[in-house]
Amino acid sequence: MKTRKVEAKRFFQKLLENKRAIRKCIQENGDLKKLAKERDIKFATPVLYCSDR
Repeated sequence: MKTRKVEAKRFFQKLLENKRAIRKCIQENGDLKKLAKERDIKFATPVLYCSDR
């Protein structure tokens, strides 16, 4: 049973780290598509890139 709790904890920890990275990327006007590819993040909707920001 400990392995399941550890796996669940790692999953949620990774989820929170990804959320922080996405927020930081948006605030700094970074490349969100590149970040998603590096961290293997899947979005429910397509990511649109606006270069006029």
